[in-house]
Amino acid sequence: MTTTEIDTQSTNTPDAQRRSSRGLLIYLIVTFGLAWLIELGPVRTLGMGSGNVLVTLFMVAVMFCPAIGALVARKVEGSGFSDAGLRWGKGRYHLVGWLLPVALSALAAVLTVSFGLGQWDPQSEAMLGKLPPEQAEALQQMREQLGGMFPVISLLNAMIAGVLITSIATFGEEFGWRGYLQMRLERYGIARSMLLTGVIWGVWHIPVVIQGHNYPGYPIRGALLFIVFCVVFSFILGWLRNASGSVLAPTIAHAALNSPAAGLMVFTKQYNVLVGNVLGLVGIGLMALFVVWLFASGRLGPRQDGALAREADHAQEPLPASAPTQDDAESTQTPPRADSEQPPDESSESDTI
Repeated sequence: MTTTEIDTQSTNTPDAQRRSSRGLLIYLIVTFGLAWLIELGPVRTLGMGSGNVLVTLFMVAVMFCPAIGALVARKVEGSGFSDAGLRWGKGRYHLVGWLLPVALSALAAVLTVSFGLGQWDPQSEAMLGKLPPEQAEALQQMREQLGGMFPVISLLNAMIAGVLITSIATFGEEFGWRGYLQMRLERYGIARSMLLTGVIWGVWHIPVVIQGHNYPGYPIRGALLFIVFCVVFSFILGWLRNASGSVLAPTIAHAALNSPAAGLMVFTKQYNVLVGNVLGLVGIGLMALFVVWLFASGRLGPRQDGALAREADHAQEPLPASAPTQDDAESTQTPPRADSEQPPDESSESDTI
């Protein structure tokens, strides 16, 4: 019996289910408690949009709160990490996670401008007025050095260096959201686990959204809309987690959203943040259409963790002894006696070997 099978059987016992429920409660308390303590404490005091480097460091720390919560919960459960997705998995989904958010964001930007909901801003003129003086000066220098290649180089830099660096922080979130919470909510069904994870994930962001994160000027409506965004995007991240059998695929997709996908918004201007681009209704609508396709095509299936674990177990099993060939049989035969007599006992012993 494989380790995966043992773990699966053990989680079906009443005692294991009680420990799982207790772990889930502890996870939510730790994840929300630590994050909201930081966001409503030092981040609020320093100012979300102040440009203070300490705010950035605190927000990076917040992204590791789900991972801390998951570690504490798993310790309480004594469940180990067999369902955490800590494996490479099916690599093609990592590529999908890297490209899909950028493609959706680019299409959302095109639709935003095409429908007259915003204008192109290839040199990020509007962004200059929103940045702190030091960052605005650095952006101006970059624009002067790159000229017309500024949008292209910026996007490529965000897709490569940005995703690599941001993935460190987004792993802190995804190890908790898709590596623990979604797994514990699967008792309610695959789709419901993604839905509930998205709702919880969105509510978790409320303190920073009401402080101006993502939807400046719209604290209440922005917080509500971002919950909707998180629910829709949760289906995409949940699909990547289950289909790949790895938490790395949603980690990369989350990083691609935070870096290049969000970065594309600086190349548009004069749009309502609740409506235009990837975080607005346009982007949410595009993601919702993709989720509908996932449902219609039957792609929202169970996790591949067990299948990948079984493949690994089979790969580690010793190869079965092969049947002896005719040459082997001939080479092991006892040389014939000179009188051509074979003792019966010797023949019977040879058959049992």
